[in-house]
Formats: sequence, structure tokens, C-alpha cells
Amino acid sequence: MPEERRNLYRILHVQPEAPLEVIRASYRTLMSTLRSHPDLGGDPEAAARINAAYAVLADPERRRAYDRALEAGQAGRTRPAAQAAAGASAEEALAAHDPATWLADRCCPYCRRSLPSAVHADTRCSNCGSPLFRRPAADRGELFGRRRSPRNARPIGATLRLPGVAGDHAVRLRDLSLGGLSLLSPLPAAPRSAMRVMTAGFDGVAVVVGCQRQAEGWLLHGELLTLQLLRQQGVYVSTKV
Repeated sequence: MPEERRNLYRILHVQPEAPLEVIRASYRTLMSTLRSHPDLGGDPEAAARINAAYAVLADPERRRAYDRALEAGQAGRTRPAAQAAAGASAEEALAAHDPATWLADRCCPYCRRSLPSAVHADTRCSNCGSPLFRRPAADRGELFGRRRSPRNARPIGATLRLPGVAGDHAVRLRDLSLGGLSLLSPLPAAPRSAMRVMTAGFDGVAVVVGCQRQAEGWLLHGELLTLQLLRQQGVYVSTKV
């Protein structure tokens, strides 16, 4: 296999500051839950890249050496626009970034379009229509399906959109809090990718933090990034927090 020139953190869908337990969890999700392992029908070359990235990032000494080499080869973090100028496609630029950095990057967490100068409760992205208002503060975020804030069971129908996947998909919302949600989907989603979830009561963008195979589909766990309430008070959450 030729020398891997892609960012190893991006291959494993984790941030450079991710702790080892997150790297391990993402590796297991990619190889098993998302069926990247060749024995589960995955592409052997892609699996080899994932294994090679994990071998480096799971070893503290090799990871430190890699981080030093990475830092020496970069003048700073490349923004999506700069990547596109360098020849990366829109899909590659979208996949290369964690949606959770949307505020720092000043871009839509779903499609990476630049944010308007002012964002209000009803502001939506001019490109994809996603809500851009930051969800109300919760105690802590979500981590690979582990609930860090209380959730209420919400077994209701919803609509799911995934970047790069055509069409809307009917899903079943399992539970919901101000920090995150889980839903049953007919298709998987990669960890650290964006997903837009729409119901009669709210519209929001979340970052995928867990994807587990179920008998009836895929259980996706997400940390909410943006949220627009379509009802001021009612079935889902209340604006009074």
C-alpha cells in the first residue's frame, strides 16, 4: 500500500485533540458498526487506511511524532474555502471538517456556507435552509452515544437529511434533550458528520457521535448544534429553560 498522505485524524473522524478512548471508539464504530472491515463487506483498501491510521494514533510515541510532523507541515488550520482553492472538491471539503467547529469557522454546520453577519432565532442558511441559531446551553455535550444530559423519550416520526446523501429519509426519534437526541434510521452516518433532523416541533442540525447497528436499522446518537423551535411550547421542549 502506498504511503498514506491523508490526515490520519480525518480518516478516523476525530479531532487532533481527541483522547485515546475517543479514537478507540471511533475506530470500533468505523470497522464494526459502519462495517468497514472486509469481513463485513467493507472495502479492503479503505480498511487498510483505517487500520494504519489507528496504529499510529493509538500509540502515544508514534502519535506524538506524527503530531510534530503534522504541525511542521502546516502553517495553520486550512479553512474550507482555502481547501477548495487548492483543488479539493466541495464534498471533500465538507467531509474534512467536524461540524462542531461551525461557530469558530463561521459557517453552516450542515453545508459549510458562510454565516451571515447577524444570526437570530429564525435565521436559516441561504444555501441549505438549515437553522443557524445555536441551541440552548445544556450541561455538557454528548460522546459516542453516552448521555451527558437528561433525555425525554420522544417516540415520534421525523425526517433526516445527511450531507452527500440524496433525498429525505423517514426516521423514528427515540429521545431528545437540549443537548442531543437519538433516532432510528434506515441508513448509517459516519461519526463526526452532520445530520439535520426535522419534526413538526423543531428543526435542528446535530453532529453524529454514535452509530450502532440495530435489527431494524441504525441507531444514531447526535449532539445538537443548532435548533429552531417551530412551536414556542409544547410536545418537545420549551423555550423557557
